[in-house]
Amino acid sequence: MIGYFLLFTILYLLKIDYYYLYSLISGACFLFAGLPFIIRTKHDDIYDNVTIFKTIFHLNYHKLARNELKKIKNLVMISLIIALMLLAKLIPIPSGFGTLGLSFSYLFFGIGALLYGPYAGIIIGFLVDSLEFLIFPSAYPYFFGYTLSSMLTGFIYGISFYKTRLTFSKVFICRIFVNLLINGILGTIWWGIINSFTTFEQYFIYFISISLVKNLVYLIPQSVLLFILIKALMPVFLRSRMIDEKIASHVTLF
Repeated sequence: MIGYFLLFTILYLLKIDYYYLYSLISGACFLFAGLPFIIRTKHDDIYDNVTIFKTIFHLNYHKLARNELKKIKNLVMISLIIALMLLAKLIPIPSGFGTLGLSFSYLFFGIGALLYGPYAGIIIGFLVDSLEFLIFPSAYPYFFGYTLSSMLTGFIYGISFYKTRLTFSKVFICRIFVNLLINGILGTIWWGIINSFTTFEQYFIYFISISLVKNLVYLIPQSVLLFILIKALMPVFLRSRMIDEKIASHVTLF
């Protein structure tokens, strides 16, 4: 509610047309995103604070996440995930929104963070973005902002999926943060810096007309695809002892 009224006030003070409509949409998004936290679950008993966590604010959680990077087997798998993400970027998919493209690399990204945690997600994000620039050079110069966005995305995937009960609501909320905060807001800022935007109006027009629309349009399809992939791969991860049995058997909608 605070975010809803704050955005309403800002848009009103800036004298932006249809400020009430934008604030209403944002308020609905915040409310929908918060619903899974209100809904009570029947599977609270799977958490044990040793290998499965309700919250990331636990010392064991971060200890386990750091230890994932000390195992040779895990480093090999992380390297494979990075390679798959780069291969996925070879098949760009037109988004229909200017220069913004799509790829299926986010699916491998989510799986990597799920298996190896937020710190691995940060490293994967850094290496993929850096290697992509070296392997697939573009007309634009290297810009660390996009690397930072990729690292933040890996961290968000990690804290959303690693060592916790997996639900579609968590996947959806995770994609809200990635699509709107990382891709939408930060992506607009980075694009504006590269293209020498000089006014707030330029940033706002690009965000509202291209970046926000594109990320909202693909929010649900991307969330559904990622959840389906996670659920489909759980038996494989379980047989390979890559994930806890309690987690693998409790992948639900809410």
